[in-house]
Amino acid sequence: MDDDPVLRSLGEELARDDPRLAALLSGSDTPRHHRLAWSLGLLLLTPTLLTMALLVPPTVAVGVIAMLLAVSSPLAVCWLCATADRTAPRLR
Repeated sequence: MDDDPVLRSLGEELARDDPRLAALLSGSDTPRHHRLAWSLGLLLLTPTLLTMALLVPPTVAVGVIAMLLAVSSPLAVCWLCATADRTAPRLR
């Protein structure tokens, strides 16, 4: 793919030195352990939050959820912007 021999040799050297980093940079390897950790954390956190929401008065639960959504929305936008650069372009 690279027409430049210097870039090609640097890529080959990187592949020899650190194959995992070279795979990540080329986009051929996607780390799945982060997705698994987030899924597991969400799976463990959801019943706990649901139980707490059922134990407190409804107005408190709605207020806490509204505050969490308001605080987490800028973080979600930053996360979406950061992952938009890493997604593979679609072929038309």
